[in-house]
Amino acid sequence: MKKYFFLVVFAFIASVSNAQTLSPEATISLLTVAPGAELYSTFGHSAIRIRDPRQGLDFNFNYGAFDFRTKGFYVKFLRGTLPYQISGNYFENDVAGWSQDNRAVIEQVLNLSQAQKQGVFDFLQNNYLPQNREYAYKFFYDNCSTRLRDVFRRVCADSLQLNKTLHADSSYRQWIDLYARKNEKLWADFGMDLAIGKPSDEITGANGAMFLPDNLMDGLDAAKINRDGKWQSLVLSKQLINRDMLVVADKGKELITPNILFWTLFLLVLSFTAFQFKSESMSFLFDKILFTIAGIFGWFIFLLWFFTDHGVTEYNLNIIWTYPLLFPIALFLKNEKSGTPPSGTTPKRAWLSKHFLAYGIILIFFLAAWNFFSQEINYALIPVVLMLCVRAFFVWWRIRKKLSSF
Repeated sequence: MKKYFFLVVFAFIASVSNAQTLSPEATISLLTVAPGAELYSTFGHSAIRIRDPRQGLDFNFNYGAFDFRTKGFYVKFLRGTLPYQISGNYFENDVAGWSQDNRAVIEQVLNLSQAQKQGVFDFLQNNYLPQNREYAYKFFYDNCSTRLRDVFRRVCADSLQLNKTLHADSSYRQWIDLYARKNEKLWADFGMDLAIGKPSDEITGANGAMFLPDNLMDGLDAAKINRDGKWQSLVLSKQLINRDMLVVADKGKELITPNILFWTLFLLVLSFTAFQFKSESMSFLFDKILFTIAGIFGWFIFLLWFFTDHGVTEYNLNIIWTYPLLFPIALFLKNEKSGTPPSGTTPKRAWLSKHFLAYGIILIFFLAAWNFFSQEINYALIPVVLMLCVRAFFVWWRIRKKLSSF
């Protein structure tokens, strides 16, 4: 049944492509879909609606679709090389799907001339051709929202005047933080802050801010278009079109946030470290686990930086505290019983001790410079860095003390 539905949709698009001319009753609208509960929908969605009552046409074009059947899908997705494409669907089916997910849909009918309406329609039809359909998706620079912004700018050219100051003062990272926190996605925000680097801290300007659907909607609200020599509002009308299909639901809050979890863990680690000092324990099992995890995250950041094409994961200063070589260096830590000679040669053990001393000192400087970095670092990482710092000095002190006793 699903396969049949898609065949019908594609056949419909093909028939639309042959009917080249829109009637004077046709309208072009921007649809802005509210964020949803799923992670992929955190930042909302934008689509263009083409409606022509005379031809029985009511269809949406959406950018940002991808095919799970793509060969090497997961590898390409992680590397940022997965081809995305424009897709099409009946308006009523799209709205029904968004409403089922309890996502509000706002429609802005645009004040376009007949030639501009036709220009938008022709551009989208041409973009939907198999040879033009795919493109290299970039979350900040080439997504479902920026593509539509560029369609309007291309078709309307100098007759379209976008506001140059609206939403112009924030960085890409700050916009992500705002939306993730507003939609109670603190863990998603934490994960993105960990993965993206300095390019995310560039100020977007009004044009760049439209990478978010809500900002594109605001941008069109503030835009002017020249019609017959007069500057008029670009938006003719604006309405919530699925009000009756939505239900009132409380957003589930994340009870355990990154801040709560990591500060709790830091206090537990601090207590555990004090206990080990008092009991003169030489167990490094916890440290092997902790530093191995940090090192693995470091390798992950390294791979995102040098071996992906996302465009925003380079120059990530989080690689300082994750430090990839922690794994495998952490594996050299060995548990010893009190009163026994240290395993391995003394120079080897001395090197390991100095390594963790240097790492602990670097972490202190990292914390001291926190607010001076050109990249914003998520504040939930403070207890994580403190935890690593405390254990680095613990390892240094215990190995040093053990070596000095023999």
